[in-house]
Amino acid sequence: MHALDRRSVVATVGVAAIAALVAWLFTRTERSDAMALTVCAQLYAKAAVHADTIRIDGQVPLQREQGQLNPLTCGALRSSYPDRFVRTSP
Repeated sequence: MHALDRRSVVATVGVAAIAALVAWLFTRTERSDAMALTVCAQLYAKAAVHADTIRIDGQVPLQREQGQLNPLTCGALRSSYPDRFVRTSP
């Protein structure tokens, strides 16, 4: 039995780390919700009063295809990603 070459071990670990990083990036839900987050953030930024915010909470930011169930509302996105909807003072 011979010992593994150090370069092959480092290369194998490097390839595995890159593959894991790519898989992690593609499985993050924030990536798939990015467009809806942007639309909702723009709507909330234009809200002048609390009643506007309540109305926006119920809106579905993107058109869904007919077969898709349970579309996300802006309120659901705001509760899932609260750091994206922090309003800064002018």
